[in-house]
Amino acid sequence: MPERHQESLDLSNTSNGIIPFVEQEVKEYTERVHDFKNGSFNEAPFMSFRLHQGVYGQRQPDAQMFRIKAPGGILTGKALEAIGEVIDKFCPFKKGHITTRENIQLHHLKLEDCADAMRIIGKAGLSTREACANTVRNVVAPPSAGVSKDELFDIIPYMTAYVRYAVRHPLTQNFPRKFKTSFTGSPNKDNIMSAIHDLAFIAQIKDGKKGFKVLVGGGTSIMPRIAQTLYDFVSIDEYLGVSEAIWQVFNQAETLRKNRMMARIKVLIDRIGIEEFRKLVEKELSNISKIDPSPLMATDNIYTETPPLLSKPRRTPKKLPGAFSNWMATNVESQKQAGYKIVYLTVPQGDLSKDQFFQLAKVCRIYSTGSVRTTQEQSIALRWVPESLLFDLWKDLVDIDLGKPDAHTISDVVSCPGTDSCKLGITSSMGLGKAIRENLILNATNDPQAKKLHVKISGCPNGCGQHHLANIGFHGAAVKGPKGQIPAYEVFLGGEYGTVSAEQTKYGQRIPRIKVPAKRVPELVSALTSFYSANRRDNEEFNDFLDRTGMETISSIVKLYSEIPPNGAANNLYMDWEKTILYKLERGEGECMV
Repeated sequence: MPERHQESLDLSNTSNGIIPFVEQEVKEYTERVHDFKNGSFNEAPFMSFRLHQGVYGQRQPDAQMFRIKAPGGILTGKALEAIGEVIDKFCPFKKGHITTRENIQLHHLKLEDCADAMRIIGKAGLSTREACANTVRNVVAPPSAGVSKDELFDIIPYMTAYVRYAVRHPLTQNFPRKFKTSFTGSPNKDNIMSAIHDLAFIAQIKDGKKGFKVLVGGGTSIMPRIAQTLYDFVSIDEYLGVSEAIWQVFNQAETLRKNRMMARIKVLIDRIGIEEFRKLVEKELSNISKIDPSPLMATDNIYTETPPLLSKPRRTPKKLPGAFSNWMATNVESQKQAGYKIVYLTVPQGDLSKDQFFQLAKVCRIYSTGSVRTTQEQSIALRWVPESLLFDLWKDLVDIDLGKPDAHTISDVVSCPGTDSCKLGITSSMGLGKAIRENLILNATNDPQAKKLHVKISGCPNGCGQHHLANIGFHGAAVKGPKGQIPAYEVFLGGEYGTVSAEQTKYGQRIPRIKVPAKRVPELVSALTSFYSANRRDNEEFNDFLDRTGMETISSIVKLYSEIPPNGAANNLYMDWEKTILYKLERGEGECMV
């Protein structure tokens, strides 16, 4: 493995992707699949092996989820086309899914087809390497990195070096559990959810020198923790060494390996405290030579952001369509570079069709720099769009069904895949997300404060839908009714992120002892927003309103929607969203802890 890591580092200088493609790994995958199918390779070691290659078993038998890493959410036009090609050849439902970790997930692949899929995306600079397993997972960065008015400096080169140093590193191949990392250039307006990460880098400048504040130990699930400050400032010359020291401490924490459910770095910090953790890191640091990031930072072989030239405004209608004005109000923001805009695409449920991947590649070459960024809100960002081209861009986006307004508003609901594909799913979070969105659009609020709210859904308590951070969040559950099991949700209120610093991030408060049937959740969301709009003070934010009103009052509203009618009434409660059979809790063994 040290040799493979060195090979990977050497390839970084010429690779057409942030993560270098290694053909030998695909050959090994093909051989292992053959051995597994003929019975000469046991299931447990095979599972661990394929997870390192980004191939994850679904709840459906003989179906694989294929997770494509997109460090920083960066996808070139060629990458988009390669994903479209894989979908066309190997995915029966002809769609791909943007995750809350900026990955692209494809579903229902056959085990043996994944090797060809790896080669197709590899030619376009993409990789599935270590997208799953107990490794350094996809590293996230804001879609506005390099163009944000709030950032101190562009963190993408430093993120790139971190990713390249981490992938295939001997230390990162068998952590006690998965390891999630983020980078942001905006210390006062944390736009990447730094607080929920195992390791977060937040740009700082001290005495004219670039560096990072380093946070550790964040996480959600059944034990939510806000990441704590390990160092207020680590220079750009030192951050890779600090990273390796943190990996070493985590990797050596043998007590974590006794219970994989409690094996995250946040658990270790809970047990020993941040001061003791810092001492362990510094002990490891004393044995680590300086690691220069500069040889690993280059991205010129991958993409060059040459923006379209600014030009005089094109001829547009004297009276602009109302739909265009609505889209402009919610989906477009200014860059720090004068005359250019970031455009966010509304992608319901984070799903893109095969055709949309190809069409988006064409659009980004015409109106942007030939690349896009995925986001944690399951959206797509086009950067460097000249203001003069916005109307033409919007028309082309409408033609490919990506011109809807309301990005990052209350109707832009985020959800994990849930029982559509995940073994751990309890409920159809995707189906609920669609139902909430449709209900909110049908009964659109005119309250600008209510429109700003975030709604997020996870199909189980693990938090892949980031429900802890939402103003209104839900995670899947099940309740008993007179006629059987009912899909339901626990409710979280008051989460906050994105407009505040990482340290000011808030997790939503769980409404105790109340579970709301899935079919009643859209009504509940409307009831909560209506109550807020009718009773808030001028410019009062939702979370401030919750604090003033009190959880007892809010809980009484939630409780109204948790009531289950007696036998014979409301039969639809016993069937989940977008399902045609009666609900039954079926939860398999997940592979996240293998």
